[in-house]
Amino acid sequence: MSKPFEGKVALVTGASRGIGRAIAVGLGAGGAKVVINYAGNEEAAREAKAAVEAAGGEGILSRFDVADSAAVDAAVAEVVEQHGGLHVLVNNAGI
Repeated sequence: MSKPFEGKVALVTGASRGIGRAIAVGLGAGGAKVVINYAGNEEAAREAKAAVEAAGGEGILSRFDVADSAAVDAAVAEVVEQHGGLHVLVNNAGI
């Protein structure tokens, strides 16, 4: 199976449910390390992480509110620092 996102880091906002979760799982299936953003429902985020990992990717939880620009800046900087870059951004969260 092809892994087009092997070695890539992806951040998906609003990834704990619905379309965001489906995108995160798809990126995981493609080999990505997926940063799963959520604002409040940690249980749903953990379930999304498990789904990403079951699909073959690595899941990382990142709680922040996309309506808070300082929190977004800090979270992106942390992803880049801890994981060596950010290659894919899916801005899915609705506010």
